[in-house]
Amino acid sequence: MKKLFLGILLLSAYCINAQLPEFEIYGSKLKNDNGTLQVVDVVNLTNHDGYDNQPSFTPDGKMIYFSSVRDTTQSDIYAIDLNDYSTKQITNTAESEYSPVFTNNGNSFTVVRVEKDSTQRMWEFVKNGTSQKVILPKIDSVGYYCKIDEKQFAFFMVSEPPTMIIADAKKQSILALDKNIGRCIKRIPGENAISYIVKKSESQWVIKKYDLDKNRISIISIIPPTSEDFIWTNDNKILMARNNQFWIYNYTSETPEWKMISEIKELTGKKIYRLALAMDGVTLAFVADE
Repeated sequence: MKKLFLGILLLSAYCINAQLPEFEIYGSKLKNDNGTLQVVDVVNLTNHDGYDNQPSFTPDGKMIYFSSVRDTTQSDIYAIDLNDYSTKQITNTAESEYSPVFTNNGNSFTVVRVEKDSTQRMWEFVKNGTSQKVILPKIDSVGYYCKIDEKQFAFFMVSEPPTMIIADAKKQSILALDKNIGRCIKRIPGENAISYIVKKSESQWVIKKYDLDKNRISIISIIPPTSEDFIWTNDNKILMARNNQFWIYNYTSETPEWKMISEIKELTGKKIYRLALAMDGVTLAFVADE
């Protein structure tokens, strides 16, 4: 019964194998026009029929690593070179790898691996995808995640309901923080804190903040239940996708509010999902319906 239950949750968390939706990854730029941000220079980076998702920049911003299903029924990690837009395969395993995120030194990246017995654990690969090791060996049901520091991770536990977990890689211990969370978990720039979405009801979602120093949860903003993907800009604003639009929230303002900054006309009728921003604060990648 546990395996069946996990299988159902995995389909909702990652839509494994035949259930995987068809997505494309787009590149773009964040243009600052007299203090107003705009998303410009949109280009399709993958142009591939099938599943391309979860883009993540290398620390130098020259490549995007992402998960993709090509010629097989499992997901591997691929990379796009932003100099010539060429794509190469990074991992080639019998298991599925998702959600690549680079370590600070740029020599390796972490993933969620769906193992042969459907266990979902966090693994680490060297940059070229060869050497690999499990980094949370005693912690299962890892979905989407965010690195907090060298020993701590925040992640979406595949459970019912989905649970926010803080994991200690050294102690191999977990702390349950919140429930009914969304898939997006992000560090808040300049703070020892993370942000994430809680789906309070079918009609109301909120972005929450967890302060690790004070061990305190607070609400950043109420949001409509239309999208659960966001990132933080380098100047402490929240950038969120809603359908084919981009919205911004000035977190540090005395009167913060959401404002629509860009509408991607070529994606009319489609939805934008995962967002990734390079360390330069300008180069943006996002996922949209094929």
